[in-house]
Amino acid sequence: MRTRVWLVVLLLVAACSGPTGSDPARDPQRPSGTPLGTGTAAVPRLDWRPCGTFQCATLTVPVDYRRPTGPTLALDVTRLPALDPATRIGTVAVNYGGPGTPGPSSLRRLAGRFDGVRARLDVLALQPRGIDQVRCGPDDGTPARPVGSPLADPAAFWTSARAVGQACLAGTGEVLRHLSTANAARDLDLLRQALGEPSLSLYGYSYGTYLGATYANLFPGRLRALVVDGALDLVANAGTDDPTRPVDVRARVAAAREEALDAFVAACAAAGPRCAANPDPAGRAAAAIGTATRTGTSAQLAERVTTALESGGRLTALARSFPTTAPVPPVPDPAAGAPPHSPAFLAVQCTDVRTPTAEQMTALLPGEQAAHPLFGVPVALSTAACVDWPAIDPDRYLGPWNAPLPAPALVVNARYDPETPLSDARATAAKLARARLLVVDGFGHTTLDLPSRCATDVAAAYLLDPARLPAEGTVCPPDPGGVPFP
Repeated sequence: MRTRVWLVVLLLVAACSGPTGSDPARDPQRPSGTPLGTGTAAVPRLDWRPCGTFQCATLTVPVDYRRPTGPTLALDVTRLPALDPATRIGTVAVNYGGPGTPGPSSLRRLAGRFDGVRARLDVLALQPRGIDQVRCGPDDGTPARPVGSPLADPAAFWTSARAVGQACLAGTGEVLRHLSTANAARDLDLLRQALGEPSLSLYGYSYGTYLGATYANLFPGRLRALVVDGALDLVANAGTDDPTRPVDVRARVAAAREEALDAFVAACAAAGPRCAANPDPAGRAAAAIGTATRTGTSAQLAERVTTALESGGRLTALARSFPTTAPVPPVPDPAAGAPPHSPAFLAVQCTDVRTPTAEQMTALLPGEQAAHPLFGVPVALSTAACVDWPAIDPDRYLGPWNAPLPAPALVVNARYDPETPLSDARATAAKLARARLLVVDGFGHTTLDLPSRCATDVAAAYLLDPARLPAEGTVCPPDPGGVPFP
């Protein structure tokens, strides 16, 4: 009888602890249960050396945190020590986005943005795993972009798209299977341990917001403060809401670019000659789109318009480049294809993100092109090379995103951001356990491309004291240089 009772208890425990269909974070390629931390990985030693006005060191981390004594990666670290050691309160680690944007070199160029916290905080950047390890081509390691267009020749396009991943696996090897954002977050926590810090403050730009949110949910007790600047929609990026659509379609990027372009041409019309001599900027923009779709150059125009929308300072030149011909209705562009990406971008994004099949992606393209003639196809095909990606990290993190945080996160976003729409920032602020949204009223992608002294001061005050949050509904103006036509 006792044996039967114990058997029943064990069966009940197994039923309660096993995976359930109600958990959107379950990944068939990831073991169920508590997400992996840094485990028994040895805490590395940091030997700091002077490198100009900065300090530099190397952080040694496991390739695979399930094999903490196995192969390792050497990641560069650069920091600016706090100016007043007597009042120092910790470290803020900065990630500059991408994925695949270098950390230390970006900090050397942009360290002045953190002058407001330098007295009391070390400012530090870790080189993300993947940047120095991934090779996808025979020469400089750059991946070939998928050839052609799935609207013209789907079979040839998807064959070339799948070849990108195979080339990355051949050129990179086993490391490619361990380049998820979750492992980058584990690297950050191993860095925290090496620094001897009880907690870290994080500042993430663009993709860095996904890294910051992943760290916040893997290591919530080790997070002091979190700024997400140009926020990805966490659920849309992971793909747990709808894996049948590509990530940027889930995130409504094409609609956000159209909204930003419409707002720009309206502001241009109101500005008159300060923007462009032609009195009809909306008509000229429509003419440019119509001409590009009819001549098979819509992907190039989409890239040029998006680049301009990423920074308000480039918009006047964009308006003056539009043709003066009458508007031409757009037509489907069979030449529209996929944009290029860096090896590190693909290595991280393709393992993090649930990607549709080639058949699912091809089927949605006509609807996307009809709804968004300029931006629909290149946005939908942004992660085309991720189809059947050959190296998925079994320990990637897909949520949930609401772990209790010691302090609310500060979410910063431009009103018109062509890469990370304001709607995504609102979704992320709602998903995090505690968050406050600050809007910068202008055009640009993160405050790197839409500088705002107001937003910088708010973020600095928060990093120095996470209890100092802006009031609900706070809107900051951009600096004068970020206004297209002052």
